[in-house]
Amino acid sequence: MFPKHIRKITDSKRIARAPYNFVELPDQVVKAQDLPPGDRYHPDRYTGKIECILITESPIYTRCGWSPEDFAQYGDKAFHELPNEIQQKRANFFINPVTQQPMIPGSSLRGMLRTLVEIASFSKITRVTDNKLFYRSLGDPALKSIYMENFVEDLGQIQHSPNPKAPCYRSKVHAGFLRKRGSSYAIEECGYGRIDSSFFNSTKQRIFPALSSANVYQGSAQGKTPNWNCQHKTIYVQIDSSEKDYFFPRQVNKSKKQRHPDLYLRFRKVHSASFTQLPNSSPATLVISGDMQHKHLEFAFLHENLKNHPVPEDIIKRFQDDDQVTKWQKDAFPKNQPHQDSRDKDGYLRDGEPVFFLLNDEGDIRFLGRAQMFRLPYSFSPLDFVPVTLRNKSETDLAEAIFGYVEGEKPRDIARIGRVFITDGTLQEGQRNFVESYQKQEPEKILLSSPKPTTFQHYLVQEEDVAISQLKHYASQPPTETQAGTTVVRGHKLYWHKPKQIESEADKSVSDTQVSLMKPIKSASSFQFTIHFENLSDVELGALLWVLDLAQDEQYRLSLGMGKLLGMGAVKITHKLYLNQRKQRYEKLFADGQWFTGYSAEPDSSKSYVKAFDAYIRQAIGAAESSLKDVRRIKMLLAMLSWNEAPAPDQTRYLEIERDASQPHIGTPKKGKVNEYADRPVLPTPLQVIGWEDCDDENDNPSIFTHE
Repeated sequence: MFPKHIRKITDSKRIARAPYNFVELPDQVVKAQDLPPGDRYHPDRYTGKIECILITESPIYTRCGWSPEDFAQYGDKAFHELPNEIQQKRANFFINPVTQQPMIPGSSLRGMLRTLVEIASFSKITRVTDNKLFYRSLGDPALKSIYMENFVEDLGQIQHSPNPKAPCYRSKVHAGFLRKRGSSYAIEECGYGRIDSSFFNSTKQRIFPALSSANVYQGSAQGKTPNWNCQHKTIYVQIDSSEKDYFFPRQVNKSKKQRHPDLYLRFRKVHSASFTQLPNSSPATLVISGDMQHKHLEFAFLHENLKNHPVPEDIIKRFQDDDQVTKWQKDAFPKNQPHQDSRDKDGYLRDGEPVFFLLNDEGDIRFLGRAQMFRLPYSFSPLDFVPVTLRNKSETDLAEAIFGYVEGEKPRDIARIGRVFITDGTLQEGQRNFVESYQKQEPEKILLSSPKPTTFQHYLVQEEDVAISQLKHYASQPPTETQAGTTVVRGHKLYWHKPKQIESEADKSVSDTQVSLMKPIKSASSFQFTIHFENLSDVELGALLWVLDLAQDEQYRLSLGMGKLLGMGAVKITHKLYLNQRKQRYEKLFADGQWFTGYSAEPDSSKSYVKAFDAYIRQAIGAAESSLKDVRRIKMLLAMLSWNEAPAPDQTRYLEIERDASQPHIGTPKKGKVNEYADRPVLPTPLQVIGWEDCDDENDNPSIFTHE
């Protein structure tokens, strides 16, 4: 059995909020029935269509497609980088290029339904990133010791008279210059030293006294970036020939709390520096990393080549991935610095870039960064925390059997086409006025932040309500083929509905990089689409109908499109099942003066197929419950789809770094603000959030399960 998330967090200060939650992993994958040959219609299987009416219950938005011309010119740019004219175009809802009317792409409808069928049918979890996430935690109790072990060597207690005995530390980090050689990269390792800066009394700006009066940084507050009048400039230094121990006496902050104890740091110190060559000086590159309170030592990279280290292409690619190049990196390392077209894009690496790097035990590059304490990839990726049995590419689950799959492994086929085909959703008749009002409306500003799986206290199972230092993270032990591991991913991520409060307007204080424009379609709009299916078993057809039955139940709504975190995209879907009599269809051409289609005028009942699916899943998982809806994991799904019983907005908001302390909050206020992430509160189960969790039976508490 895999680790299970704590059922009930009792300490209110440890309960996180989020607009999303998770349906937990299945304990096993339910295998599909044998797949039929695709060369004929089978008399013991079902072919037909499901006619659907989709009604929007909250604003809904699916972004329009690119024109070939616009894509060629702007396709690689983020939304905030687009010209205003193109932003206005991109704000439109998806438009049918023939009718010029809004429509919902069939691919979006298919994706929504497949996800829900995957959950309900206990299918595999495969769409999880295999990219290793990053961390940089100098003060975080959950990760500090792990992070520091990678970067800092503890040399034990030493003493240099007249200073007292104290611990001594040295950096494990190497330095060098990144060189691009054709299509490959290498780092020319060099020696480096620390150069002191100080505050200029009259302006309180930090400068290099030996070099110039120019401020080390430009900008203000968190937006400070290195000044390119200093950054990466050639200087001439007199520097220690080897590392020496330097004593730093105990420091306290204004509230008399210790900032650091007495300690020694072992490094090479720059004793003098100049922009012009001096006797007995060595050329070096001045390297300024990010600003931090109390920081005063920067770096001088010597112009020497001690050793060449090949850099794997995947390291460069991962460093420059969209989720890693932050706004600060783009501002601090623009495309045209230190000279015109130095970089392919703002924030990217350039030929000759000074970088810090770590080596693994084999002496190969582990990773690199622009600061000595750079962000480091975890040992494992999120995909590693999906149990192997839940992502076996050699077996077929029900969702794959219905919708198709690729990347299969023997003994099954490499790929299999699906047997479900979904049309685009088109506006129903009689909505001309709606279309005209939509076309006239101005785009709305909206906050669309990207997922933050680095928030491991939300995304990974936490079995117990523990101290921050004991939380499971991406350096914890993942499951293997023989061991359960100490944690797994939480499961399928879904967003809560917000029927009473749609948060559509972007916060004015948010960065422009997080703000987008959109023209959503308002609630009470209706679209029609059809699901065509071929050769489905009663169980497979029942899987589709089970989900669609939820979609027309007044208690639940499905979610579609963008802006789900804001409460957008809630839809109700009514449906009618029509089975096609294939044998009769080909026995005659006409009926009542029209083409004979094989469909009856009245819809067919779906009950027997839903019942077959329900029974098949319960039998496969060994459930004692008399209905699939009573199975705890499916209750989590129902909680996340709940419309009438959706949690209060304050329970499904994002935590804030600077929450107004006068508002309901989590954590300890400081100067009227609260960093609600500081103590890493844990995201509870959706059943606890909605109030459906029952923890009366201690034998049903996952925290006491033993891992087999």
